[in-house]
Amino acid sequence: MSRVLATTVLQCHLATPCVSLAAVGAQISQSEDMSWEVAFAAVGKPREIVIPPAAPRVHTDDLWKTTCFELFIGRGGDSYAELNLSPSGAFAVYNFDHYRTGMRRIDLPAPDLALDIGRERITLTARFPEDSLPWDYDGRIGISAVIEEKSGAKSYWALAHPPGKPDFHHHDCFALALPPLGSA
Repeated sequence: MSRVLATTVLQCHLATPCVSLAAVGAQISQSEDMSWEVAFAAVGKPREIVIPPAAPRVHTDDLWKTTCFELFIGRGGDSYAELNLSPSGAFAVYNFDHYRTGMRRIDLPAPDLALDIGRERITLTARFPEDSLPWDYDGRIGISAVIEEKSGAKSYWALAHPPGKPDFHHHDCFALALPPLGSA
């Protein structure tokens, strides 16, 4: 049985409206075996959204250039990890020492990904075994999404946005606080 740690709605950046979606949300749960599950849901007109074609479940750079769901994990001080999850099945995980600097790939096993595309909703669920991620997190979490529409327009969704252009790496986007593992 899973325990829901957080359920939240993402905000579309005002400078990047999305005509195909009414909402994007996410839920983070933790299982009894300490694995984490992150489920993203985009509600609206899924047929108007670019869904990358199926790809191998391997670490792949530049997933953010099209529809992609992201999780940022604060790791203390200025450091953080970024997880990119593509509806294609590809993923990427990076560590940053500071804001957008010191980027290093983190080699992790592929998460279990499940994609469901319905008439009014796209759902991407990723499951991470507890020992597969850099869980030395400080409780700060950022959740975001890049949505590309078939028209070519891109929208940027996050828990919160800093002033100016969309920037998921900005500390304002780490707007969710979760308890340390084991105390959830």
